[in-house]
Amino acid sequence: MACGDQCLSGTLHEGSPIGNITTLNTVRVYTSKPSQPIPNKAILILPDIFGIDLKNTQLITDQLAKKLNISAYLIDYLNGDPVSEDILSGKAKISLPDWLKNHGPEQTRPALDQVIETLKKEGVTEFAAVGYCFGGKYVVNLAQENVVKVGATSHPSLLENPKDIQKLLESSHVPILINSCETDQQFPPEFQKVTDEILGAGKYKPGYKRNYYPGASHGFGCRADLAKSEEKKAFVESTNEIVEWFKSHI
Repeated sequence: MACGDQCLSGTLHEGSPIGNITTLNTVRVYTSKPSQPIPNKAILILPDIFGIDLKNTQLITDQLAKKLNISAYLIDYLNGDPVSEDILSGKAKISLPDWLKNHGPEQTRPALDQVIETLKKEGVTEFAAVGYCFGGKYVVNLAQENVVKVGATSHPSLLENPKDIQKLLESSHVPILINSCETDQQFPPEFQKVTDEILGAGKYKPGYKRNYYPGASHGFGCRADLAKSEEKKAFVESTNEIVEWFKSHI
């Protein structure tokens, strides 16, 4: 399913990121490191279409690194060509189908693989991965290929129903957390139900959990309007769920 208008909506968050933009094997990465991180582990954050310079996702990266005491890497797999955050404030417009044509797996996956291989050479042996919207597909792919030890996604986009979920069941040994919501063109209630039918009730042996946030809309995991109580609740709780899921599996 292609990204829709909901992928272009959201609110900018307040706060001051504490990480740094670095380069790993030519790939730009926003890196947030605790003072004494757990060695040999890394968190990969796969952003939505607004990329690694969106402050919202940088703040999430900082939060995950701090709460898990693991170095976190927000990866520019969009190759320096994200959707402008001015879209969120209505200052700019874009043809999302045209943008997506230049940001398929053949253009984006190589950067992700480069970062993973570089971190492995630096001694990382265990990866956790979380993806938002556009990034959700990549977390599922990494889990299907057993590249990561644990995966999580909030309001994933671009997943094929039921193909991608069935492939998880057949090929993966990676525990998966999905944070879902009431209003979501990309991962709607019917797709949520299919996912539960395939992975739920103990069928997916590595571990499966799906959270559901009524009153929340696609984007709640990283672009929530924090002035709205239901959106804020979904944002805070889903972030905490990711932290606890990772604590249990890495």
